[in-house]
Amino acid sequence: MVEAPNDRRRTEATASVNRSTTVSDTVESLGLGVLLHIPPEIHDVLAAEPRQEIVAYLYRIEREVAIAELADYLAAADSEFDRQRVKTNLYHTHLPKLDTAEFIRWNRESGMVRLVR
Repeated sequence: MVEAPNDRRRTEATASVNRSTTVSDTVESLGLGVLLHIPPEIHDVLAAEPRQEIVAYLYRIEREVAIAELADYLAAADSEFDRQRVKTNLYHTHLPKLDTAEFIRWNRESGMVRLVR
């Protein structure tokens, strides 16, 4: 049987974990230490993939953006939803949650969003 590249990576990662003798070794070898100390509130906010994408996008572009631009970006990344549905989800779910948690600043009057740094 031919091993696919993804299978090889999974096998290498598993082998790395199996060689570890303690949970601490495993956590360190996989770089999970930071993740174990995330408060539940932050985990809840970032648990949804669209919110992760929003934060990552705003971090990467380093500027304020219109909600329409965010909707275009997210719709292009996920062909399951059209732009209007993405925009509705931004308004009613994702932006309020990110704004309340102070990851972003959302000016509802102007429709502009920026990352809090």
